[in-house]
Amino acid sequence: MEFKGKTCVVTGAAGGIGYAVCEAYASNGANVAMIDINQEALDTKAAKLKEDYGTETLTLAIDLASVAEIREAAAKIEEKFGTIQALANCAGVSIYGDPLTYTEEDWDKSLDTNLKGTFFLTQAVANNMVKNKVKGKIVSIASQAGVIGEPNGHAYGASKAGVCMITQTLAIDLAQYGICVSAIAPGITKTGMIEKYLEEEAPRQGMTKEEFEAFRCAEIPLKRFAEPREVADLIYFLSSEKASYLTGSTYNITGGNVNV
Repeated sequence: MEFKGKTCVVTGAAGGIGYAVCEAYASNGANVAMIDINQEALDTKAAKLKEDYGTETLTLAIDLASVAEIREAAAKIEEKFGTIQALANCAGVSIYGDPLTYTEEDWDKSLDTNLKGTFFLTQAVANNMVKNKVKGKIVSIASQAGVIGEPNGHAYGASKAGVCMITQTLAIDLAQYGICVSAIAPGITKTGMIEKYLEEEAPRQGMTKEEFEAFRCAEIPLKRFAEPREVADLIYFLSSEKASYLTGSTYNITGGNVNV
């Protein structure tokens, strides 16, 4: 087991992709620090990891838009587990809307959670890795929406494009410590967040949810959305020693959609 006795941190840990990443780490022996905004959902998922894999976990319900909460969470992880081996930044919000009516509140929530939260948690974890001389791995979820523009995806696309860029800059600056920083840009993946997107965006496109889902599937050469575990497997690989020379890049996982 590659991660036996080592600690991995996952944000969005109660969600579809985040929990699939937790399972990937847990099945390979890791302790898992699980971060999400929903404590009840976290406790349920942590209990399942314990039942299925015997995993030692720490659950932390925080708002990733708050740097103070991020730093407090990082301190609790270090207190319980000590050294951190890997971080998977999977948390995010997807708020689409008409540019003529899009609100400042939605803009700030998108950028603060998706970009600011990703940067400052990465900062906290990187400090732990440097202090403990760990050549760790940091992987963040961007999106195909951060690579190519989508209708009404203004703040979401901007935040995910920012994730791609800080992946490059962090990789340059952290390379001296042997820390690798990567990102992935998934296409549409079967998660609760995507269900919400399909429901809310369909009427803006003049379609039913079913019609809009079929329309988005038709754009993909494989003609289906990704499963959370398929995305998690790539995150796991980039967290592993097999990816020891991979840093600074964003990897598309889009079912063959080359328009990204």
